Amino acid sequence: MEALRDKLKWLMGIRVAVVTLTLGVLIYFQIGKSTQSIPAYYGLIVATYLLTILYGVLIKRVERLVLFAYVQIGVDILFETALVALTGGVESPFSLLYIMSITAASALLSRPGGLAAASVAGILYGAIVDVQYYRSTYEMFPLLTLPRVTDLPVPEIFYNLSINVLGFLMVGYLSGMLAERLESKVRDLAELQEIHRFILESIDSGVFTTDSEGRVTSFNKKAELVMGYAKAEVRSRFWWDVFGWPDYARDRFPVATLPGGIEEVSARKDGQRILLGMNLSTLYDEQGIPIGMVGVFQDISLQKKVEEENRRREWLAKIGEMSAGMAHEIRNPLAALSGSMQVLRKELQPSDDNRLLMDLALRETERLSGIVSDFLQYARPRSLNLKECNVNELVNDTVCMLEQTSEYGDRITFIRHLAQGSVLGLLDPDQMRQACLNIGLNACQAMPSGGTLTVSTHQAAAGGGRVDNESVEIVFEDTGQGIPRDHRDKIFDPFFTTKEEGTGLGLSVVHRIMEDHRGRVQVESTPGAGTCVRLTLPAARGTVT
Repeated sequence: MEALRDKLKWLMGIRVAVVTLTLGVLIYFQIGKSTQSIPAYYGLIVATYLLTILYGVLIKRVERLVLFAYVQIGVDILFETALVALTGGVESPFSLLYIMSITAASALLSRPGGLAAASVAGILYGAIVDVQYYRSTYEMFPLLTLPRVTDLPVPEIFYNLSINVLGFLMVGYLSGMLAERLESKVRDLAELQEIHRFILESIDSGVFTTDSEGRVTSFNKKAELVMGYAKAEVRSRFWWDVFGWPDYARDRFPVATLPGGIEEVSARKDGQRILLGMNLSTLYDEQGIPIGMVGVFQDISLQKKVEEENRRREWLAKIGEMSAGMAHEIRNPLAALSGSMQVLRKELQPSDDNRLLMDLALRETERLSGIVSDFLQYARPRSLNLKECNVNELVNDTVCMLEQTSEYGDRITFIRHLAQGSVLGLLDPDQMRQACLNIGLNACQAMPSGGTLTVSTHQAAAGGGRVDNESVEIVFEDTGQGIPRDHRDKIFDPFFTTKEEGTGLGLSVVHRIMEDHRGRVQVESTPGAGTCVRLTLPAARGTVT
């Protein structure tokens, strides 16, 4: 409808121009000859101007634009009929003005409008000619002064009538058919442009185009999202300025010397630095002449970070494999040393001063052997032996083991809040017992003066872990000293510990075990109030029985 509204505005302007020019010239030639029709000409001009003003006021308010267009074309044909009647009827040269209205009707209203305008024009023009014919031949309608009597012979009168009416109908038909085809082409082009726009906006990469000077001419939605600019903000700007590109990009224009694929740090509108991967290609017209450039880009900051993390993991894996081999080689001599010192210790007398040194060496050897064993467990993880296990039984066994430890059983209260029924998890029971034991030992060691350790199990909603199905949670809550804020980001780092005799591998092993199980470990702690450790694991089918 907006397209029809625009067409009507054009018609109003053209109408004023044609009427002013046609009647102005006619009045100029009539001055000094016959002034009888001049007032009527002025009346037509004034009426046209007034109607145009009225149309201009109504065009923004009218909703039935098709009817409004028919009314305007009909009024135009009536004015043309009046002008033809004033200027000689069948002898009037202004019968050609009907053609303009018929063509306008076809352009506005397609073939039905063109044929309707042609029919009305033919009827009104025929009525004028008929009146002239009967007045001239039979002296009928003596009270009518218009149209004036014609001196043309009857055959010529009917020849002019036939030619004009046939011309009106042919113009209405042909212009209507041309308008329909043109509208069909316009619709096809609009649909093609719309599909092109949808495709461009749906691409999951930023896309922009430039002219031959490097000024941005288009910017799709993904490009707006990545760079933070709206289309209006980047249009006509140099593309290297939009991306905050190095100055060398400016020197690589014209487009025949594009750099192709590049990776550079860019700046968003908000100043955030991002790494962009961009591919630049020359944009050609139908004749193969370069007319600009098209660029396709993505924010590869996360991808590069993941690649770097993967490289780091591969490096750490190699280091870990090498370290595990070294630790294994160290453990064998340690075992030999420990055994030899135990034999030598038996030969020493209780009063021998060297016995104390031997006891110290044995203790340190055992501590070093423990460190090597923990490190081997961390650096050389075993393959998972996944089974459907009852999480409640596994957790209960761990708590029982802690309760039976004399160091903790007397001063720590253990509370169990286990889920009803059998809660099944898909896990390696040995490794999960190790993870739960490590967390339990940490919790007990965080309560040197006693306290409460609460262990609970329950199902988590879908998405609680890094798995798509339902999850099982194991929660350890203690009332110990808590973790200082500056230590929270380091607790899973290997060899990080605040204990004098700790290896710093306990929580590192827990983190590795949870990653192997495609689960996660979360720690919440308040200094002086205690710590909560939450293990989230994938649940087995038939979680609760």
